[in-house]
Amino acid sequence: MKKIREIGTILIKFFPIQLLILQLKKSHFIFGVWLIFFALITQNLGSKYGIPYLFLAPEYLGEVNWLSYFILGFSIGGFFMAYHLYTYIILGPSFPFLVTLARPFYKFSINNSTFPILFYFLLIYNIYQVQCNEEFVSIGHFLVEILALTGGIVIFIIFSVLYFFKTNLDIIKLKGKESSKKRSLYSTVNTLFSRKNYWFKSSPNATLQASYYFSSLGRIARVRPSDHYDRKMVREIFRQNHLNASFFEIMMVFSFLAMGILQDFIVVIIPSGASFFLLCTMLLMVVTIFYSWFKAWALSVLFLTLILINVISKTTGFLQSDNHAYGLTYENKAPYNLQALKDQQFDEVALKKEILHHEKILDKWKVNASIAQKTDKPKLVIVNCSGGGLRAAMWTHFILQEVDERTQGSFMESTHLMTGASGGMIGAAYFRSIYASTSFEERLTKKETYLNNISKDLLNNVAFNLVAHDLFLRYRKFEFEGQTYLKDRGYAFEQELNHNTEFLMDGQLKDFISPEYTSKIPLMVFSPTIINDGRRLIIGAQPYSFLNGVNFENKGIGPENVEFSKLFKNNNAMNVKFTSVMRMSSTFPYILPMVSLPTSPEIHLMDAGIRDNYGTKTTVRYIVALKKWLKENTSGVVIVEIRDVNKDYDFVDNGKYSLFDRMTKPASNFYGNFYQTQEFNAIELIENLNADDLNIELVSFLLRKDPTEKIALSWHLTQREKNDIKRSFQSETNQRELTKLLQLINPRIQ
Repeated sequence: MKKIREIGTILIKFFPIQLLILQLKKSHFIFGVWLIFFALITQNLGSKYGIPYLFLAPEYLGEVNWLSYFILGFSIGGFFMAYHLYTYIILGPSFPFLVTLARPFYKFSINNSTFPILFYFLLIYNIYQVQCNEEFVSIGHFLVEILALTGGIVIFIIFSVLYFFKTNLDIIKLKGKESSKKRSLYSTVNTLFSRKNYWFKSSPNATLQASYYFSSLGRIARVRPSDHYDRKMVREIFRQNHLNASFFEIMMVFSFLAMGILQDFIVVIIPSGASFFLLCTMLLMVVTIFYSWFKAWALSVLFLTLILINVISKTTGFLQSDNHAYGLTYENKAPYNLQALKDQQFDEVALKKEILHHEKILDKWKVNASIAQKTDKPKLVIVNCSGGGLRAAMWTHFILQEVDERTQGSFMESTHLMTGASGGMIGAAYFRSIYASTSFEERLTKKETYLNNISKDLLNNVAFNLVAHDLFLRYRKFEFEGQTYLKDRGYAFEQELNHNTEFLMDGQLKDFISPEYTSKIPLMVFSPTIINDGRRLIIGAQPYSFLNGVNFENKGIGPENVEFSKLFKNNNAMNVKFTSVMRMSSTFPYILPMVSLPTSPEIHLMDAGIRDNYGTKTTVRYIVALKKWLKENTSGVVIVEIRDVNKDYDFVDNGKYSLFDRMTKPASNFYGNFYQTQEFNAIELIENLNADDLNIELVSFLLRKDPTEKIALSWHLTQREKNDIKRSFQSETNQRELTKLLQLINPRIQ
């Protein structure tokens, strides 16, 4: 029994185990970071938004290959070293025996590698699950990827270790240094920050003595006692090593920020997962520097620093850099208040004029649609496309391609209006631009090319810009239409979108005025949400005052919708870039920046899906305003819904709540039922249209029957997800809806 207790004591005092226990006891911050990483790579966190795939299937220059895994590995190696530095500074002084070892930081890192090693093998296992079981890559290809990942990690660690081999002190080095009397940069720092300096006091409240430790990879040695060493000397060694670590961290931070200067070169845009690790590395280094310099005061100083920065930014504008809509002028501030909106948006004269304007567009549409449908009273088609990031963009574009092919190019001649939110509108806009510039034969020949273009990654550039530029130093700028704007992640998103789609949509809103008016292309109406008051900002190449209704007698609390062109008539509204319009409608929180507009007081925009994820409100208001013309000139309206998810799925849980559930459900259920509430409102609006003696037909193409089906809400898609999106079209439900649509619009070929 005594021997068992002795063995137990030795195991408990084994240095790696002591480090692990001490982290669980004293360093909850870093333990929490590791929990998040483990949850991400095991797909227990962020799966809905596709975050795990950023680490399990990283993409670089449009491909998932050995190079993308090497870059990911290099960034992971950086985080591993930042983790070792953090724990060395926090926990190292509790183990004085470290100063008796040659290369103390190196040996500390070996013994502190429990979490990194566990993470590494867990990452490999989950990469295997994704690459081999979902992407169906060969074992040989998988092994090459893992070898590249491992190589990236090892190379960064070797680079770091070589630095610390040269600079770290131990007892022998310190004695030799003191006897040499040579003055160096470090001795200068020593003088500047003397042992009496309070901030560098390194002695812990209690010291611990380990039993055994890993002296090198695979070798275990007994810990030598260190009680006989002078405590001041021990403190001096830790203090000096902390300074060396701080210099290393500062050098790494500045090296990383310098990468932002080269961001215009596509080879610098690393995988999103690598950007995430670099961000965590940099934040951990900043925290480590604070701990190194301020010790027990670190958290307080860090917290006060953040408060001070926030106050300064609010009062002086420091670090305040709003994102703008490119092409819009910001010198003149449009008044934004209830009375100004009523006067501007409720205009009876403009209402009548604009309805006549749209009736002329409909007259031109009718000519084309009558030929396509072979009838004097054609069906008017309105496309409503839901938001949902890149999956919605690809799904919407794919559906339009398929319908275009089945109707031999006549579907778009029957389509008058496209509206919706977020990614769906980007996919629809791309198809519209292709339709305007190509023949049916060319669209058919390059069908896969166009679909591949719209499904390309949009996240890498945004994530890298966020980390290397937006969070810290916002200094890169560009000029457009005589205005100067920041090259922030909003700019990065637009540039990447243009690059992916071969710059086919790289125009301005004014470029679509004539093609829409002559009905060469369908109308498009975007409706991003004004987060200041919840109103919708209506953006289109044509005037749309009637979307606030056709009866202005009771103005109530003012207009629900604010028309972009009227609000910014003195700000060159029609010069705004079309990519900026799409981005304003697709501003997912934190991923893309809120767009600030030149009003007084300033308003900000976010995703259209906050108010209307399917464009139903816009569609219904348009039909109501033009119903007289529609009744006289059409045989009805066909609303084609290209939906992200089925509106009829069963979303009720079992109602059995734990104590924790009862605390979180009020908030989580409010958010979880947000889109269901929109669904109920949309159904009610459509039913009211049918009650108004209008022949309204609804055709719905569904990407997912159940919201739990795994296609991420993200600006990045894996190959498996792309395949699933194309496969969804072949479902019985979608094929039935396709047949219904073809029968309704009566194309030339059925």
